[in-house]
Order: sequence, then C-alpha cells, then structure tokens
Amino acid sequence: MMSNRFKQLDLNLLKVLKVLVEVKNTRKASELLFTSQPSISRSLQKLREYFDDELFIRSQHGLEPTAKLLEIKQTLLPVLLQLEQVLEPKSEFDVAQFDGTVNIAINGFIANSISAKLTQILLTQAPKVKVNIVDWGAHTLDLITSGEVDLGVNYYPLELSKQVYQKRIASDDFVLVCRTGHPLANTLLKSDQQEPLQLASLVVSDWNDNIALAPNVLADVGIKTEVKIRSTYLHSLLSIVKQSDVLFPCSKLLANSLSDEFSFVQFPHMPNIPNGDIGMTIGRKHRNQPKMRWLESCIEEVFRG
Repeated sequence: MMSNRFKQLDLNLLKVLKVLVEVKNTRKASELLFTSQPSISRSLQKLREYFDDELFIRSQHGLEPTAKLLEIKQTLLPVLLQLEQVLEPKSEFDVAQFDGTVNIAINGFIANSISAKLTQILLTQAPKVKVNIVDWGAHTLDLITSGEVDLGVNYYPLELSKQVYQKRIASDDFVLVCRTGHPLANTLLKSDQQEPLQLASLVVSDWNDNIALAPNVLADVGIKTEVKIRSTYLHSLLSIVKQSDVLFPCSKLLANSLSDEFSFVQFPHMPNIPNGDIGMTIGRKHRNQPKMRWLESCIEEVFRG
C-alpha cells in the first residue's frame, strides 16, 4: 500500500523536477512545460518541502543540484523515463526525421580518429540531428546510466557496474608517430636504443591525466625516454612532432588518419602494452530504445570501414 507521505505528493511535480534537472533554469522550464515562471517556482518550493532539501542552489551558471538531488536523479529519473515510454503511444523511430540531440562520450585517442566519420554517418542518416561529442571523463558512466549521455566509446574491457552494458566492437594498436624523414621512421623500435627517446604526450581525460603511460611501458624493455611536452591539444603536439625529432605515442587508428607528413615507429613486443580492443557502452535501461539501436549501428559502421 502507498504510504501517507507518498499520497500527499502531486505527481505532476515530478515532471517539473525532471525538466528543471535537464535545463537548470526556471524560465526555460516554464517554456517547455507551457506554464508561467512563477508557477514553476511554486512547484519547486513544494518539491523542496516534500524532499526537505533545497534541491537546487543558484549559481552564475543557473541552478546547480544539491547532493540530495543527485541521489534522487540516479533513482527517480530513470523511472520517469520508463513511465514515459509506457504511457506514450508507440511509434516507429524515423531516423530521417529525428531532430533531437545525440550525446556521445569518447576516449580522446579514439575521438580524434573517428569523430569526423561518425558525425558524417549520423548527419547522412538523420540530417536534422545535432551531435554532441565529449571527452570520456570521471563521471561518464553515471551520465550513461542516467541517460544524459546516450553511449560511450572507450578501450575494452572496463570495470563497470551492472547498470551498463559494454560490447567489444573493434581492435586498435599503438605506435609512435614521427615526422617523415625521422631517423627512426618506418622501423621497429629496438630495446638496445642508446639515446633516450624524446616524447610528446596527449593528455586524455580519465586515461592518462596525471602521468604519461608510454615511458613506463618502454622502460620495462630497457628503453629510456624523456617526456618533452604534455598537452590536451592534439594539433599542437603534431606541429611539434612535424618540426622536430620528438615522437608521439598514439592510437594506430589516429596515426592512420594523419597526412603523409608523418610516419610510424613500431613498438617492440611488450607484454605490458595496454589492450587495444575498443568497446561501446550503453545504459542497460536504455539499450533497447530505437534511438539507441540506431546509434549502436552507426558506431559499428564507423569501425567496419
């Protein structure tokens, strides 16, 4: 049986809460719900009284959720989404007419090599779609679980909760990129390399934020290195590589997308080199939605080419 407290709650307030969480602005919420801003403010006050929490704190960026609201968001919003799917009339998902936004989180190494092709596929199939590609970060899995990020692409496998589903979709490898004409271009790196290798390291969120990975991998086979520059800006690193003898450890997918101004240096066999398999991650609650199945097929098409 329902508790007395739950009976007192106007369920329409939950629709207001859902929209406020999404837009973080009472004016925008009123426009989306076709009501007045004072009405939204009154609803928010009732929600605050019911949950005995401020729920939102005003900041220069709009309404920021409290810790209590973040807890509510993880449990309540997926339930509301399921309720919408049950109550709304079922209809075929028309990709060609889809005019919403897709949010995709991709590991930085992978994103630099597939983002353009993925966007082209999405826009070809759904000309009205808006594509939002973001870094895979520390909170990406929470965002995938809640549905705020549709799906993610990262190296596989990851240690994930049962709330998300991951699937291997491709294999990658790692190489050292150098300028064409570099003394080591198109060679296999030898473990008896005498001079320390000068490296450029791309900083990828939630991957190598605090320390470059390649030096430790190479040190295990006796190859000395010196990281000369670390940056989140790929184009800056490539400009440095093109004008010097600095080597850039990166994904082979990314290396294959570069111009003929660059060449490869192959890593020697190393048991501790990171796994190059690539996986796709989707929230289990959302996986069978037509939109998700479409996005999954688009990601797979990227790696088939």
